[in-house]
Amino acid sequence: MNNFMKKLEKFLNKHLMPVADAINSNKVMTAIKDGMMGTLPITLFASIILILTNFPFLDKYAPATDLWLKTKLIPAYPVTMGILAVFIIFAAANSYAKLKKIEPLFGIIVAFASFLIVTPLSTVTDVVVDGQIVKNAVVSGVIPTANLGANGVFTALFVTVISISIYAYLQHKNFVIKMPESVPDNVAKPFLSVIPLVGSLSFFLLVRNLIELTSFGTLQNAVYTILTKPLLGFGNNIWVFLFLLFLAQILWFFGIHGTNVTLSIWQPIATVAMVANLDAFNAGQPLPYLLTDAFTVYTGQAKLSEIVALVALGKSKQAKAIGKVALIPALFNIHEPFVFGLPVMFNTTLFIPWIFVELIQTGVAYGLMLLTGAVPIIQAPWTTPPILQQLIATNFNPWSALIPIATFTVGFVLWAPFIKLLDKQYLEQEKEEIA
Repeated sequence: MNNFMKKLEKFLNKHLMPVADAINSNKVMTAIKDGMMGTLPITLFASIILILTNFPFLDKYAPATDLWLKTKLIPAYPVTMGILAVFIIFAAANSYAKLKKIEPLFGIIVAFASFLIVTPLSTVTDVVVDGQIVKNAVVSGVIPTANLGANGVFTALFVTVISISIYAYLQHKNFVIKMPESVPDNVAKPFLSVIPLVGSLSFFLLVRNLIELTSFGTLQNAVYTILTKPLLGFGNNIWVFLFLLFLAQILWFFGIHGTNVTLSIWQPIATVAMVANLDAFNAGQPLPYLLTDAFTVYTGQAKLSEIVALVALGKSKQAKAIGKVALIPALFNIHEPFVFGLPVMFNTTLFIPWIFVELIQTGVAYGLMLLTGAVPIIQAPWTTPPILQQLIATNFNPWSALIPIATFTVGFVLWAPFIKLLDKQYLEQEKEEIA
């Protein structure tokens, strides 16, 4: 086992770790990840709105209350989740501007203005004119919200990165209007940004005009067709999800924050899929995707099962101490006391369960989700305790309570022999210390 671990560590250090480090330290990937995470309060708020306006059986047993909730609360949804791409621009631009060493405020301004330049200011819809319905009328002077929601997320990220890169390049190359030192900063800084901002906006104005010559018509349509749609098909695959989970667990074992690496890749895709599901749910339509950001509520029971196994089966002082410290935080999906307390990293005794048990649990959760139809719709707060978290995420589908119980049971059974082996090692160490 030790020879195998040494060979594996050598192989990973040579081939995988440089890639993981490159992804983890890449400024673009960091900005994308920050952009996704920065919108978490918005998605949680919108999810709560959908829970309250689609509460199970309320329309049947309390229709007046149901109507009141829908009337008073649902207007908040289109201006939160409905324009998620805008909030992603703010969060990602703020992060990327800091990484590129430019003023964050001007980074946000140039990114948002560039996005608006490539966004059409008209839409085709049915309108009422003089009491008559006009089909497929062109309405000018409006921004179609379809370009600001799920369909616009990847365009928002693309425009943010390119616009700020152009801005930063021009500023760092001193293509700026410098004011005398006597001019206050609040006056001098806007002048410094003029030429870089003009350069970025001019570039996207050119892009808009060129895209209009193609069959796509808009940059949003081009990005959605070429990038977003294929990525959604790629990301909505259980084998891709399991591979990324496997990669994260491997990296964690060797001391790298694997979740940070894989989230940079998967979260933008999963967020777009989740927004599309929320829009479909709000419209009373079938959910288009199974694997979204909300699916992770079914994958969080792995570490809880191993911690409970440690508490229940551990006889050594060390196992009991770690178990007691780790159990309560684990109920709220905080697992660091366990991961760093044992520790899991470079612990050859735990290599097999750490890598493979969570993969098995995720497969079980996915299978049960397909069998029961308990697909997570809403992103429940990640610190919500098990079962309640799944109920909230599925809009109180009762079958969702079964899935964490099943995955917990599977995890406990699979972890038990390895926990006993680790505990035996701890007991032997304690006996040696006493002797």
